[in-house]
Amino acid sequence: MELLLAAKTGDLTHVQELIDEGVDLNQVNTSGATALILAAEKNHFEIVQLLVESGADLNVQTKLGGTALNRAAENGSLPMLQYLVDKGTPIGPLALIQAARNGHLEAVKWLVEHGADIDYQQRWGHTALMVAAKVGDLDVVNYLIEKGANVYLRDRNGDTAIMIANDNDQADVALVLRRAGAKNETKPKKAKVAPAPVDDDDDEDVDDSADVDELISDDPAPDDISLDD
Repeated sequence: MELLLAAKTGDLTHVQELIDEGVDLNQVNTSGATALILAAEKNHFEIVQLLVESGADLNVQTKLGGTALNRAAENGSLPMLQYLVDKGTPIGPLALIQAARNGHLEAVKWLVEHGADIDYQQRWGHTALMVAAKVGDLDVVNYLIEKGANVYLRDRNGDTAIMIANDNDQADVALVLRRAGAKNETKPKKAKVAPAPVDDDDDEDVDDSADVDELISDDPAPDDISLDD
């Protein structure tokens, strides 16, 4: 596990030493994360490049579907996104949600321009527009609408982006969505099925690189969880 620790802590010299010794570049921790995923998570671009050039598998996923590309999107690292895609990493559907959730407009733009599915709904039905509405990111919301994001989609609770905005007192976002055609509806309160789109709780144990790309499991979840994909 020395390689995993060195990659996560940004110890480029030690990573190189371990590579020279012939260490397995694709070994994983208990969550299924490789050194490449951990380096991307911590935004250690030089280590990411070193691992890739040394033969690390670009497409390994953690137990919850996390990838190096998703971590780069989460950090809003355009150089890392571009590098990984240039090296053959496909743009998975969760990368855009990660970038939008964390307010990385330039990463959102780059991903959309390079074919990311703008209306992809993850396990609980959340889209990039919904997570941006939740956190009140007007720039990301405006861009996604401009690029044709569907304002009528509903998550597994039956909530649309405008309902999520209203629930979180994001009046400016709700106004933008209304102008884009969203209906300012309400519905009776009942037990929630899907967790709220942005309170990341799945990656709280960063040492295990637990991912929340798919918001944990198929079991019913509380309305507010703390995620951290």
